[in-house]
Amino acid sequence: MTGIDGAEIADDDLLALLVERVPETRRLVEEKYGLRRDEAPPTVDTGVHLYENLLDLLTRGVLQPALERAEPDSDLLQRCFGFVEDVYADTSAHRRGAVYFQVLECLLEARQYLDNAIPYLQGPVREAVSRMLTDYEVEGYEHGLPSP
Repeated sequence: MTGIDGAEIADDDLLALLVERVPETRRLVEEKYGLRRDEAPPTVDTGVHLYENLLDLLTRGVLQPALERAEPDSDLLQRCFGFVEDVYADTSAHRRGAVYFQVLECLLEARQYLDNAIPYLQGPVREAVSRMLTDYEVEGYEHGLPSP
């Protein structure tokens, strides 16, 4: 994954990038890593927790609660899915797998998650969700997602 000025983002830097792009995850990161309020997220050995961090800090901690709202916060969802798109766009099978299993599959846990997420899905992430819906034969989406 590339960051500022096209520089590669290491796995250990993804946690800091998550907090930067989705500040709503900061409190959860602070709790998990025992950080003080103004302390930067760790950048050593956090890459090994990518699956766990995506599930606990992003998906369960911020994304699913945002998707449950009667009127979803468009800015928050755009930032969440923007981060997800950037991580998924990486050529690393590890990162793509983490996004698929810890974020995208979780959209199937409640119809509301999926329905509210669809407007924010773009590019390869949208294609992955569309294939997933077809593969799992999700009612109403047997042929995948409609064109945006």
